[in-house]
Amino acid sequence: MRDGRIIRSLADAIALLREHEARPGVDVRDEVLHRLERAQNEQERREAADAFVAWAEELDLLLARPKPPIRRPERNPLPHCRVVWSKKEIIRE
Repeated sequence: MRDGRIIRSLADAIALLREHEARPGVDVRDEVLHRLERAQNEQERREAADAFVAWAEELDLLLARPKPPIRRPERNPLPHCRVVWSKKEIIRE
């Protein structure tokens, strides 16, 4: 998060939502909070986490994620094999 906080769990997300200033009436924050609190199974938890991320992005609370380094294929580590990178399997010749 932009404030330096790291959200590692649904409990962390719930704590942040509870601390965030509520606006009069029912707003998106309340809906996201209730989804996180009421999630019963893995699919509901995943959907609630996605809703939390969307809410945080809408308010520009998230830091931009660093781009992952570009991984280049290594030289063939097994000279007696031909590596097919697109299928991620090794074909022995």
